[in-house]
Amino acid sequence: MAYGSNILGGFSGTLYTSATYDDGGAAVNVGVITRVTPRLDPGNINIRGTGERGLYDILLGMRDPRLTIEFVPTSKTFLTTYQDGTTGIAFLHVKFAGSTDGLTFVNAKVNTISVEGTHPEAISVSVEFWGGGSTAYPSGIIQWNGSVPSQAWGVRVTTPYRWLDSTVDIGLVTESAWWSWRYEVNNNLQRLGNVSTGGTRDLKARHRDVTGLIVIDLEDFDEYGDLANLGAEMAKFNITIDLDTTALLNCDYCRWGVLEAPFGPEDLIAKRFPFTATDLTTLTP
Repeated sequence: MAYGSNILGGFSGTLYTSATYDDGGAAVNVGVITRVTPRLDPGNINIRGTGERGLYDILLGMRDPRLTIEFVPTSKTFLTTYQDGTTGIAFLHVKFAGSTDGLTFVNAKVNTISVEGTHPEAISVSVEFWGGGSTAYPSGIIQWNGSVPSQAWGVRVTTPYRWLDSTVDIGLVTESAWWSWRYEVNNNLQRLGNVSTGGTRDLKARHRDVTGLIVIDLEDFDEYGDLANLGAEMAKFNITIDLDTTALLNCDYCRWGVLEAPFGPEDLIAKRFPFTATDLTTLTP
């Protein structure tokens, strides 16, 4: 029996950033996409009229472009620069391999981000970008094709970070028996409208929430007790997560959440330690 081409799922895409829309080849590859979900909400305003069973009219509202994407990071600088939601990405490009088409999000910021390292896997990132800050309606998102933008995309980085590229410190002590770590940031972005253009005047990061989870292999119950007692009633402690010697999370003021210690005869003593941090970096509360 003869078979045709391979059946592939999804789109083979790569994530780039650039300072200008067409900047002569300076686009920076920051990750290999594993899942991408672009969304464009036109903010429709439904007008209902007296005596009408259906809508009387549909008006355009304020455009809300978002991009939810899962990727394997190849740039630690991208994470440390943009994860706090205050620094905008001038142009965020999703380049689809084997195609001249792609998507560009203008003046994007990170609303929520989750970064995870699991033994023995690659580091993974899930992030929701909001686009359209300080741009006239409706330029928050651009679907381009052909030679637009015309710059060469540079080298496509194909060696992402793996779990061995990360380290975890709890209470300033480096842990060597962790199974996985994860932290999540919610920047609670708010979209401010431009009443002159109908677009977005700005994307403002409101109160930031930082939470996480560390799973560690323990030798015995005494080790569990030592870790559990680290965040005693009046004490706060440091958690540092480094990627390639650069701190992604480094906060001296953390506390454990609900600590559970279930175990069975068939299980290793791997325990879950959820935590809340005051911020991504050390701040005096």
